[in-house]
Amino acid sequence: MAKIGIICDREFLEPFDQRVYKSAVTMAEAGHEVEILTPHHTTKKSSINDIKIKCFSKKGPVGIVSFRLIKEALNEDYDLYYCHEFDPLIYALILKKMTGKPIIWDCHEYLVPMKRELQGNLAATFTDIMLKIVAPKLDHIITVDNDLGKQLSRYNRVTVLPNYPNLKYFDSKLNKKIKRENEIIYVGGLTRKRGLKIMLRTMKLVREKKDLKLTIVGGFEDSKLEKWAIEYDKKNNLSINWKGWVEYRQLAPLISKASLGLSLLQNDSGKIEDRYGRGFPTKVFEYLMMGTPLICHDNPDVKKILNLGKCGKCVNPSDINAISKCILQLFDEGNLEEMGENGRKFVIDKFTWERNERELVKIVKKLT
Repeated sequence: MAKIGIICDREFLEPFDQRVYKSAVTMAEAGHEVEILTPHHTTKKSSINDIKIKCFSKKGPVGIVSFRLIKEALNEDYDLYYCHEFDPLIYALILKKMTGKPIIWDCHEYLVPMKRELQGNLAATFTDIMLKIVAPKLDHIITVDNDLGKQLSRYNRVTVLPNYPNLKYFDSKLNKKIKRENEIIYVGGLTRKRGLKIMLRTMKLVREKKDLKLTIVGGFEDSKLEKWAIEYDKKNNLSINWKGWVEYRQLAPLISKASLGLSLLQNDSGKIEDRYGRGFPTKVFEYLMMGTPLICHDNPDVKKILNLGKCGKCVNPSDINAISKCILQLFDEGNLEEMGENGRKFVIDKFTWERNERELVKIVKKLT
């Protein structure tokens, strides 16, 4: 069996990157020795379920964490490198030239529009150039959805492995053990583009008519937004239950406790080409797998699933009046439990990591 080095673009542990973890577990269960190399706030060694995790401090000048990751990747005698996201794509160019070992690249994001949004046109242009240079030199590309797969297929062989939840961490038996409350839940990053301000303003309207609570599981990326959110919560007596980041394997009980989930990505451009306009968050499947119906941003693919499964509603994610009206209507109609059960049955039949992971095992076996 092979020794595999997984190289992360961003923090693996805090917040916990479930995509990286699922792929690592799949390869380890296939008999491979797997190690994860990740940026972290401090340098240390750890492990989860016999998967070694080597953390490298982000402290120091620009580029130092990249140097540390590449150095460790070269020091270890890996049979295969599994690179996640953009920075490790650049590392792959160095690793390939110096070792000749096979490299899999796992792309989770629409990188060029993401870089344009977050860092400007120059960063987007650089990203596009690096994709054209490095991607053809890789041994295989893995990505998360068909549209992104089509884009990347111009460079190399691509396999689409959707970021579906792992059944072993979302046990439907919890649905029978936990009493559902008048509680709404959101799981994910806390940013304006992910709908945080909209959620809080919506809850202000909702709580004027019904005593519902919102639990938020996730961490802030912006201290100014965090200050605004905490102050808005207190000022309007929203009683938000701020959980912070929760380890992936501990999500299920929190989701099971809620009656309704939220996913409100903000598509500012109004175009489906916007990376948030076509976003298909993993949380949609995590909610449904635990029998929790949801209200989601108006995305054609999500809408199709919610309509077929009869397990949720899509709304304009920027319209707090429409969102609050939808929330109140769903609670007043009293069939949230039935919708949740519909959703659970629908996703377990079609949308689980287990249904797709064998493809990853085949790719690794072929390359090693």
